[in-house]
Amino acid sequence: MDYRLPSLLCGVGLVLFCQNSSAQNDTVIHREIEQVDVTANNKKQQLTLSQSLSRNQIEVLGVKTITDALRMFSGTNIKDYGGIGGLKTVSVRSLGAAHTAVDYDGIPVSNTQAGPVDISRFDINQISELKFTIGSDENLLKPAKLFASAGVLSINTIKPQFQNHDYTFNLNFKTGSFGYNFVNAAYAKLLSKNLSIKTEGEFMRADGVYDFTLVNYSKVTKERRNNSDINSAKAEINLYYNDSSRNDVNVKAYAYYSDRGLPGGVILYNPKSTERLNDANYFFQTNFKHRWSYNFTTRVIAKYNYSFNHYEETDVKYKDGKLSQNSTQNEYYVSLINMWQIFSSLTSAISIDEAYNTLDSDISPASYPKRNTFLTSLSLKYNLHNTFTVLANCIYNSVREKVENGNSMSDIDRFLPFVTLRISPFYNKNIAMRLMYKNTYRVPTFNELYYTTLGTTGLKPEDAQEFTLGFDYSSELLAFTIDVYKNYVDKKIVAIPTTYVWKMYNYGKVTMDGIDVNITKNIDFKSLKFSFQVGYSYQEVLDKTDKNSKYYNSQIPYSPKHSGNYVLASDCKWFQLGYHCIWSGKRYFLKYNIPENLIDKYMEHTISVTKNFNLRNSKLMAKFSCINFTDEQYDIIKYYPMPGRQWQLQLTLSI
Repeated sequence: MDYRLPSLLCGVGLVLFCQNSSAQNDTVIHREIEQVDVTANNKKQQLTLSQSLSRNQIEVLGVKTITDALRMFSGTNIKDYGGIGGLKTVSVRSLGAAHTAVDYDGIPVSNTQAGPVDISRFDINQISELKFTIGSDENLLKPAKLFASAGVLSINTIKPQFQNHDYTFNLNFKTGSFGYNFVNAAYAKLLSKNLSIKTEGEFMRADGVYDFTLVNYSKVTKERRNNSDINSAKAEINLYYNDSSRNDVNVKAYAYYSDRGLPGGVILYNPKSTERLNDANYFFQTNFKHRWSYNFTTRVIAKYNYSFNHYEETDVKYKDGKLSQNSTQNEYYVSLINMWQIFSSLTSAISIDEAYNTLDSDISPASYPKRNTFLTSLSLKYNLHNTFTVLANCIYNSVREKVENGNSMSDIDRFLPFVTLRISPFYNKNIAMRLMYKNTYRVPTFNELYYTTLGTTGLKPEDAQEFTLGFDYSSELLAFTIDVYKNYVDKKIVAIPTTYVWKMYNYGKVTMDGIDVNITKNIDFKSLKFSFQVGYSYQEVLDKTDKNSKYYNSQIPYSPKHSGNYVLASDCKWFQLGYHCIWSGKRYFLKYNIPENLIDKYMEHTISVTKNFNLRNSKLMAKFSCINFTDEQYDIIKYYPMPGRQWQLQLTLSI
């Protein structure tokens, strides 16, 4: 039975009912007033663990990339394949990168072919806020796809603010180690009272060549990282419309291109790599929000996404000495969200998403899959005087797939529940206890199902269960959170060697037991402000597949038991000083937990100094950063050495 039509009818019926109810009750006279911007410290307790970095924090701390920023958040697992051109992915509490959704200005980013989104393609320069949420925050006015993920990385770009002029101009230039040069220019213009436009362009290049130390037992050699160069360019145009009372519209056109070397693993003292990847990504998206009345709001999202990649490797093992593969993805995505505040304490929302994905590839065998994904999310939030808040959500997911050649994946129809609550005592609302349960899963990617020698059409989705107990404390000078969690993953998708090739299988049960702790302390003097933050994560991620296996109860690869960060920022009237340290304990790179399979622990220290100059009608910011100033030699992924000490100088002119 196809459940999509009843779900859609229910959704449309709820929309009409809510609109009718809202229209009957809407007797309030609306008067449009000038927009007022209010800035305040956010002391609101969260339903689930949510961590963020503001634009100011990013600048003060000298955070170089989004990857570096995410490594400062508790509960994240970063895979960095080394070098400037290497791929970077993020996952939540060892669940795997495919369980983490990425949204760019509130609209999901997807990669149906490979699964995880490469976050290295997003530059940190034009970001107003970077937010990482485990579970779901209290915002109900969002697509169902974001509700359906174990965690969400939200990348919010800077919106133009017009004060002294009807235009703004921002020019950024960065230069640093390993041939790194970056330039970004953004121009915004106020076209009318409610309409503005922002155009942005950037170019980045780096040769990515750096020295590293290779240690093999007692033998130590000096090597050089090669084929880590990258050239990339991005252009973006945004139209913003906001009448401050009912309508908020953002139209975005985006284009990105990169040509990079994939540095590869340094195995058997061989640093040579001839793999290259060309990426092109273009998308057009619209985000429309309309407030029908004081208690009913609609949001409509539409997006078309085109991406192309060309992979090439030169090696004598291939016919004609070269392997060349081309893939093209198309996605058509729409989302309708309606939120209705039934009472002052009760809010409901329905989100209906549909995505149509295709993949054309010359990778043999050519299956040419086409996937239709339908998501319906129903949410209810109840808030009693900020002392008791509960959010319940249920998602229905339907996936239908067709291929031109061979067998396709079986149809999927799933219901996924989610519930979280926060309790604060009446006598002290700075203290809160949080409970969360969430059921998520990930559908196999096109590559895992159909392409290369890995493809297995009989794969089933991974099934993940998350349980979390958390405590919060927040005051003017101190914030403290602790989360204790347990996760289960069933039907885990892994690659297993057969007689001649590797194949994808549903193999494995994994449990994750962990603790995330975050402490933030603010100290204010007359002319000097300090902010100190410490984060710590403990994760025991064990293979529970087969009690008779030698891998049973083994820590799964690339999951350190201990990791954390320290952050110190100071601000005085002359300059700003930032320092952060990211550290990770030992972890295994293979399933067999023996000393030979251990990767050493590491600590990376970064320090930055920022000075702002107020010019006549503009502002100039100069920042110097020294990354990994102790010259720590380490790997995040085995055989992919990370850069040592490096520096970066940034100049930003704002008008």
